[in-house]
Amino acid sequence: MLKTFGDALDRIFQMVLACMFAALIIVVFMQVAARNILMVPMTWTLDLAQLLFSWCIFLGAAFAYRRGGHYLVNLWPDDSPLNIIPKVATYLAAGVVVYVLVWHGAIMSQIGLNREALSLNISEFWFYLPIPICGALIGLFTIESLLIGKLK
Repeated sequence: MLKTFGDALDRIFQMVLACMFAALIIVVFMQVAARNILMVPMTWTLDLAQLLFSWCIFLGAAFAYRRGGHYLVNLWPDDSPLNIIPKVATYLAAGVVVYVLVWHGAIMSQIGLNREALSLNISEFWFYLPIPICGALIGLFTIESLLIGKLK
């Protein structure tokens, strides 16, 4: 059931990430065109590009982790009994990463509640929120991997 839930999240966020990335490209193009062609600064595009970039990076990292594309270490052939060593190390490292992203990302998000991105008129909370979300997703995907007994 957890794998089915992960697969559904994967499909949904793949579309969300594609839309966010397309929006990022459009916003950066608008910023460059306005500055270099129209000679008019569009200050809000910088903050919006930063916001979209943050979400794309952290959500993309979580889903790359699920697919085994974030990092890969091959020390021995696939059928070697020694492969348990890097798998255990990977799960331990994932636990540390999850802790740092969730705990410290939540602290950064709370700090962002007290600051505002003036050009967008929104709280900087939204800039930091993808950090703990990424950590939670990596944690979920690590549990999924442990339960199905396979690290991709």
